[in-house]
Amino acid sequence: MRYIIIRREISKYLITKISCDHMFNKIEILEDNDIVIDFLLVYYVSNEFIDAYIANKAISTKNIIERNLPYNIKKILEN
Repeated sequence: MRYIIIRREISKYLITKISCDHMFNKIEILEDNDIVIDFLLVYYVSNEFIDAYIANKAISTKNIIERNLPYNIKKILEN
């Protein structure tokens, strides 16, 4: 299992699709199949980033588990 603290990998402001795509490219080359992405202390997530995150997660071959998701993002991912 690999644990990723997203504010360290990208930023505490998740804005662009490119940064999300880059993160998922790194995730896909990992040998671990279980990936935990921790959103702790992320202050802002743009709609562009959320859309890219949903799309990348849908095609990912990894089992991705989110931790400390902001409430509004959690509701979007549940739908």
